[in-house]
Amino acid sequence: MYQQSESFFKGNDGIKLFLQKWIAPNAKGTILITHGQAEHSDCYQRLVEGFDNQKWNFIAWDLRGHGRSDGLRGYANHFDDYILDFQMFTDACLQLPEVKNRPVVLLGHSMGGLVQTCSLLEKNYAEASAQVLSSPLFGVAVDVPAWKDTGATFLNLLLPKLTLGNEIKSDQLTSDLDIIREYEQDPYRHNRISSSVYVGFKREFPKILNRAEEITLPTLLHISDQDPVVSTESALKFFDRLGSPHKTLKIFKGGKHELYNDTMRAEVYQTVIQFLKPFIGEV
Repeated sequence: MYQQSESFFKGNDGIKLFLQKWIAPNAKGTILITHGQAEHSDCYQRLVEGFDNQKWNFIAWDLRGHGRSDGLRGYANHFDDYILDFQMFTDACLQLPEVKNRPVVLLGHSMGGLVQTCSLLEKNYAEASAQVLSSPLFGVAVDVPAWKDTGATFLNLLLPKLTLGNEIKSDQLTSDLDIIREYEQDPYRHNRISSSVYVGFKREFPKILNRAEEITLPTLLHISDQDPVVSTESALKFFDRLGSPHKTLKIFKGGKHELYNDTMRAEVYQTVIQFLKPFIGEV
C-alpha cells in the first residue's frame, strides 16, 4: 500500500508549487514525474496503480499555472521558468530520505518531456539512473491557426499574460470514452497556453534535436505511431541522434497522445516496468 501525501515547494522565483508523493515502504527506487501542458499530477494515478508492485516510489508536481500550483492558468513569463522550476523540484526530491541512495528515474510526458530534456542539457543530474520520455513535445502535430503561430511573438510583447486555446481536443488524448468524460469534468484541466510558452518551446525544438547526442542517460522513449498532438517524426529524429548507449524505443500503433490513460495503457505500463527492472537489480 502506498502512503500518499501532498505538500508544496517554492519555484525558482518563490511561486508556490504543488507536489504529491506515493511512497512504498520497501521501494527500491523513485520515479520523478513531470506532466504535460494543460494537465496535472493527478493524471498519473493510473500509472502509479499500473505498476502494482511497490518497488518504486513516485513523486509528481504541478507546473506553475497548472493543477494546484499557483499562477495564471497556462501562463509562464518565460519557458525557462519551467526548466528552473524542474531543477527546484528535482533538488527538493533528491534531499528526501526515501529518495536518497536509491535509483532515481526522471519521467516526463509531452511538454514535461521537453522541460526534462532541456534540463538535462543544462545540468548534470548525476543522481539519475535513467529517464522515460512519454510522447515528448519535440514538435507539434496539432493544427495551430496561422495567425496564432505567426502572431505569438507579437502577442508576447504586447499582451504577455494573454492566454489562448491550445487547439487540443479530449479525443486526441485518449480513445477511452470513460476517461474522455473524466477529462471534461476535471476542474484542474484547462486548454490555455500563453504566447511566451508557445514561443519558448518552439525555440527549444531545434536545440533539442541538434544537441541530442549530448544526452547519455539511459532512455526509454515511447510514442504513438501517429500522435495527433505532438510530432512523432521529431521524436524519432531525437531518438536516432540520442547519445545514450542504452536507449529503447517503443511505438504503440493507434495510440493517442496520453498513452498512460489510453486503451492500451496496461501494455504501456509493462513497457516502462520492464525497462526499469535492471536499475533495481532485476532482469
